[in-house]
Amino acid sequence: MIDQVQQLLPVPAGREHILLLMSGGVESSTLLRLLLSAGQIPVPFFLDYAQRAATKEWQCVSAQCRQLEIVPRRLPMAELGEALGKLRPHRFHVPMLQRNLIAISVAVSAAAAMGIRYLCMGISADDATVDVSSQEQVLEPLCTSLAVLGRELLFPLQHLSKPEIVQLGQGLGVEWDLSYSCLLGRAQHCGVCPQCLKRREAFRIAGLQAADIGYAREP
Repeated sequence: MIDQVQQLLPVPAGREHILLLMSGGVESSTLLRLLLSAGQIPVPFFLDYAQRAATKEWQCVSAQCRQLEIVPRRLPMAELGEALGKLRPHRFHVPMLQRNLIAISVAVSAAAAMGIRYLCMGISADDATVDVSSQEQVLEPLCTSLAVLGRELLFPLQHLSKPEIVQLGQGLGVEWDLSYSCLLGRAQHCGVCPQCLKRREAFRIAGLQAADIGYAREP
């Protein structure tokens, strides 16, 4: 599977800087290792948009990058996230709707400022079933538009399920205790929020429950 996914990184021979949108979750943690294994130079960017788990996510991104001697960058967008969140009738753990579109726009601006052609994001096949902004009919026109700007948007995991990504990450040597998926932002994964449940199920299907982190509660 590693060879299969590396083929989905359509970059020229040689090493390229690739801006990686990184949250510290299963997908972006796997992509960090994938880019390194493919001989590329990941440039991780973390977006703090006032999501409840921002502090813990950033800690995990920093820990993974420190281990690999990579310097991540954090973009503070909490004011924007709070402002957009206030437009909604209730307070949510993740304040921004269609946040992938906002994240991509910010990443494109950062890539242009740094002279980086390629951008990479950990959207999976599972994401497309619950989030319209993760579906191909939304992403393909974006890729076409960005090509006009001299940027290429890569989604190496978009046809893989979360269990398949867990298997891939395991093969690449991801240290899962340095990743974070919980919506609540606590020191230990709660075990019962939607993201924790998806993570638990993915590790179960992948046959790698023993490799996963511990959870505070059973579902």
